[in-house]
Amino acid sequence: MALLTPLDGTRGAVKSLCIIYVIRTLSLLLLAWSTTFLFPSFSPLGYDTSSTHVTGDGNLIGEDGYITTNFVERLVTALTRWDAIYFASIAKNGHRWEQEWAFGVGQSYLVHGFQWILNLFGDYEMGPSSQILFLSICSCGSHLVSAVVLYHLTTVLFETARPKDTSTLGRGEIPRIVAFVAATLHILSPAGIFLVAPYNESVFSVLSFLGYYLYSYAIKNTAIDGQHGLINEVSLLFSGLLFGVSGLFRSNGIINGVLFVFEVSQSSWRLISGTNPAANIRLFFVSGVSGALVGVPMVWRQYQGWSEYCTTESLTQRAWCSKTLPSIYSFVQSHYWGVGLLKYWTPGNIPLFLLAAPTLYVLFKTSLNVINVQAPSSTRLYSLDLKYANKDLLFRLTLPQLLLAILAVTNYHVQIIARLSSGLPMWYIVAAAALVQTATTGTKTFKSKDPSKSGEGGKTTDDVLSAEASWVRPAVRFFLGYQVVQAVLYGGFLPPA
Repeated sequence: MALLTPLDGTRGAVKSLCIIYVIRTLSLLLLAWSTTFLFPSFSPLGYDTSSTHVTGDGNLIGEDGYITTNFVERLVTALTRWDAIYFASIAKNGHRWEQEWAFGVGQSYLVHGFQWILNLFGDYEMGPSSQILFLSICSCGSHLVSAVVLYHLTTVLFETARPKDTSTLGRGEIPRIVAFVAATLHILSPAGIFLVAPYNESVFSVLSFLGYYLYSYAIKNTAIDGQHGLINEVSLLFSGLLFGVSGLFRSNGIINGVLFVFEVSQSSWRLISGTNPAANIRLFFVSGVSGALVGVPMVWRQYQGWSEYCTTESLTQRAWCSKTLPSIYSFVQSHYWGVGLLKYWTPGNIPLFLLAAPTLYVLFKTSLNVINVQAPSSTRLYSLDLKYANKDLLFRLTLPQLLLAILAVTNYHVQIIARLSSGLPMWYIVAAAALVQTATTGTKTFKSKDPSKSGEGGKTTDDVLSAEASWVRPAVRFFLGYQVVQAVLYGGFLPPA
């Protein structure tokens, strides 16, 4: 635990996070790159050769049969796997095929935006390999930034917490330690190599975490009667905008719109009861607009799909065009990718459910932890003191996580929950609080010398909480091991994705 203790305040914590991030990222890249020697794209042992359609394979093999590609070219090939092939194709050619509408357009905007900047300095054109490297750099940078944002989000949520007994950590240090551990867990996320490769998860995470941060800041600084300042309204609006933009990268970003339902409902109730009408009218309006901003980008994408396939100018009229709510995304996900209620519940997918089980367990476990502390008598969330924390805010931030976990079990390709979990902040925070709890008191119980602090069987509150937190260490060990296996499989273009 001492190795994970941030030094010199926030600056020291960020420096430590950067060191951990560099070590972790280089290790995963080396694993993925090395695997290309075991399962080269031209070998019959390889699972798929689609990467060569993006990066080209003209110089993978020399005339004498040996590999002559350089390090960068092989690394690009190792990163171009699975969905990344679609992302690269969409960035280059747009959505040419109907099934490609299942993927977000955010990365295309990043590529075209950077290409526009390059054109300002001359006639530079990014090739496919350059685009892959650019998107990977975006992923790496976004992942590191999202870890730093998560650190600050945790401190905002618990900055007023002052635990009575902080053992050897010093008074008031627990929230900062938990924030650092949560950010470290995000760096070591089970999403693994997908947060390095040219995928959507990293950019989605940083946009989501920034949205959660602004939302939490606004709610924490809003009085019980709804009194608030202009900065709160601006924070809510920008949080809604960030959640909306995140939906361009991953469609599950729209679930975050549920956060604004709470504020709209509360401001409506205050208006009905006649409490502070002036402030609550503004809060009702701003919360409603913020919630609408979450859905605007997705609605716009659906309109673009409808315009291409369903108007009188379209060459063909698709079956989904005649539905009451014509959604190309819902149709494509169901028709081409087999996404739908209980569609994934087949005997052949049992191994994938087992693979996703640890991540699902952690998501459900941490969600229930937050729900259980909503009771007025609850004062601790493992190592975190809840005396001055906003429990309602914690529940709000947990609800999108719980909804996504349920959807993963019932609707999605369940194995992708390891990737989707990277954009959910609360499970990192609760797991970090559990880790700190086990580290500061240990998991073994002992007889308290002070009977007033002992519960049933002579166990102290810390003893009970440490026993309850015992689940977290095996979970972290699994995630660390899973990253290694995942990077090797990814580099070899082998399932699971």
